[in-house]
Amino acid sequence: MSTLGTITSPAGTEILMRSPTKILITAAVAACAVGMSACQEQAAAPQDAGAPGTQDGRPAADPVAPASQGVNQIGVAGAHAIEPVTVSDQAIGLTESCDQVIPDFDASTYKAQSSAKDETVYLLHCTLNFTGDLSLSPETDHALSLVDDSDQNHRSYLSTSSDLGDDFERAGIKAINSDDYGADHVDGWYAFILPPKDGKPYHLPEDATTLVYERKAVAGENGGQSYEAYSSRETVILESD
Repeated sequence: MSTLGTITSPAGTEILMRSPTKILITAAVAACAVGMSACQEQAAAPQDAGAPGTQDGRPAADPVAPASQGVNQIGVAGAHAIEPVTVSDQAIGLTESCDQVIPDFDASTYKAQSSAKDETVYLLHCTLNFTGDLSLSPETDHALSLVDDSDQNHRSYLSTSSDLGDDFERAGIKAINSDDYGADHVDGWYAFILPPKDGKPYHLPEDATTLVYERKAVAGENGGQSYEAYSSRETVILESD
């Protein structure tokens, strides 16, 4: 296996349609009076003219558009499978599994901002399941980061803005964001922003990238249960082809 290198979805019309048939039926009755053979010939008269692909004259249904790509699909441009990384935050009943990464995501609209042109954008596909009293919220979100183990001070940060919205939409990718707050099950992509280093775009190293989960303490509401802070670390490894 290789580790993460540059980490790197009509009434009137009906009458007109049936009129030829009525004429054919009338002709068939007259023909039957002459001889059986003529009656048999008329039995092969065409049915009501209808929309192609139907037998009852009703318009054929439009084909169903394919589902939007991007959710749980390796076929997303630039996506790479990684060995599944699972975070089990038992205190709040959260199991979070991540299985795909898009290194150096093409966020051209976001990078058009002068302050972001040298940043590197990583996307991580994750599935979150809450089985306790809590759900996705500001208190249980924003806990992930991708870290360069060779330089602990140089790490990505989880994007919390809507700046990447146009880029996600163009790529057909569903982002995990505040729209998912209150949900017990969430499936989508997190965006991580990696600042430049020495004034140049920077990529995480091949053999020293870690997914860090760091949740702050969650205070109970209205005297409810409080949850102590929790953290874990998992190495990110690309699956072998």
